[in-house]
Amino acid sequence: MKTENYSRMGSQVKNVAEFAERARDLSAKVKERLDATYNDFGRSMQRAKTAAEDRIEDVRDQVRSRPLASVAAVAGVAFGIGIVTGWLLGRNTRSES
Repeated sequence: MKTENYSRMGSQVKNVAEFAERARDLSAKVKERLDATYNDFGRSMQRAKTAAEDRIEDVRDQVRSRPLASVAAVAGVAFGIGIVTGWLLGRNTRSES
């Protein structure tokens, strides 16, 4: 009887050890994937930062070479946004009455 209990306990300990080994393997794989994702994200952010800096520099060069056209373009866009905003706000006020 005691031999059966020891045998059962031995197999249970073996199962627990296998489970622990699988958990360690899974943990290592998750850590590797997380590290790879973090590194990919860092590279993507660096590329986005570089692209934004390049675009800002292009805009600065354009403004320096054609300041009047740049001011006119900004004024036109601001006027257009004002017109659309006023129309939307006026439409909401009329529909509530």
